[in-house]
Amino acid sequence: MSSPDVLLRRSAAADVQAELQAQIESGHYKQKAELARAFGVSRPVIREALMSLQALGLTASQTGKGTFVVSQRVGAPLLMGRYSPAHIREVRRCVEIPSARLAAERRTDTDVGELAGILVRMEDADDPHRRNRLDADFHVAIAAAAGNPLIAKLVEQLRTVLEEHSLALGRIPRRRESARGEHRAIYDAIVKGDPEAAAAAMEAHLVAAERSFNSQSG
Repeated sequence: MSSPDVLLRRSAAADVQAELQAQIESGHYKQKAELARAFGVSRPVIREALMSLQALGLTASQTGKGTFVVSQRVGAPLLMGRYSPAHIREVRRCVEIPSARLAAERRTDTDVGELAGILVRMEDADDPHRRNRLDADFHVAIAAAAGNPLIAKLVEQLRTVLEEHSLALGRIPRRRESARGEHRAIYDAIVKGDPEAAAAAMEAHLVAAERSFNSQSG
């Protein structure tokens, strides 16, 4: 389990990353301009934020010189550590589609209430990081409703890998509204106890996310 200090550092790094990414994508920094910005945080926080931006293909490090902006768009293929989008796409289809199907078969009233609450909070959230966390919570809650703790653990770990990918998706114009409808379709099918509709809705959601990201990064 992560210590409080580690969790605080990760949160601060995510905030720094989001601000830097927004400034890069808005053209505030020109390509090849050195990122030497003081954020009032520790060096480990800055280092972690810059590592995330490098994973997104926005920056690159040069030994002895520093970190530089190399692109104003998220690069493809986006690597989550050692995992490519193709790796993640295959695993999500293998785990999350069956997870939605099982959730529709096994969900309890408590599960439905949990999913409904997350949806409302996600739809009301304006902060991209908060929406991203709630998005992760929604998918993990579906896995929990499937009634198999191992599936829930797999989805929880997968969402950790997906963090940068999800944040990039959240910045794509109109993606937020599309995702809202897709989440609602999954939720409605689970509430109705329709396994096939839930699986189809989850598959449609994954396909739409993949297409949006590919169109943005291609």
